Amino acid sequence: MTGYQHFVNIFGSGLFIRSEKIKKRYSFEKALSSLYIIPSFYKGLYYIPTKRERKGHFIEHKQDFFIALFNQQYGRGNWYWALSTAARYYGFEWSATGILEVMSKRRSKTIDVAGRVESLKQKQSYRSVTLADYYESLEVNVIYVHKKDKSNISSMRIDGDIGPVCRKDQLLKDLGKYVSKVKEERLKRIYKRIMIEIEE
Repeated sequence: MTGYQHFVNIFGSGLFIRSEKIKKRYSFEKALSSLYIIPSFYKGLYYIPTKRERKGHFIEHKQDFFIALFNQQYGRGNWYWALSTAARYYGFEWSATGILEVMSKRRSKTIDVAGRVESLKQKQSYRSVTLADYYESLEVNVIYVHKKDKSNISSMRIDGDIGPVCRKDQLLKDLGKYVSKVKEERLKRIYKRIMIEIEE
């Protein structure tokens, strides 16, 4: 039995796991150095690739990956797809921005996936290049997590394919708020374009 198979027999695969849980039953350093686990975009949270993913250095089901990631980090019912991502779901946005936007009760966070990929590639070690392959396979450039008021988290619907997404009326409210609040000019332009599309 290989080390990876032994690890999977203990914890499973295709799921996220906290470093504390690994340390209780396995050598965390070995799991990390052998790429049995892939660092997520949150401290202490790791993804265990399936045998197929591990062999090809890719994430097979991207949507499920992100849903599970945010469920683990924020808790079910405490986040939803928002703004440009929700607009894409409703057919108001078609541009290939490589942007994912999430609304959560927790603090705001920007995850520069493309920047992380480039940084890993520059290191040129096997582990770094392999991690870059995993992250690049997600086909996402940047993730924006926006903080939302608790009272508005309930303004979502659950889609069987993409998970929790804000309702259309909430999308309009969020766009109206963030078009003036957001600092990134690229996002501001996207929001304005979406608002024009919705009004037409």
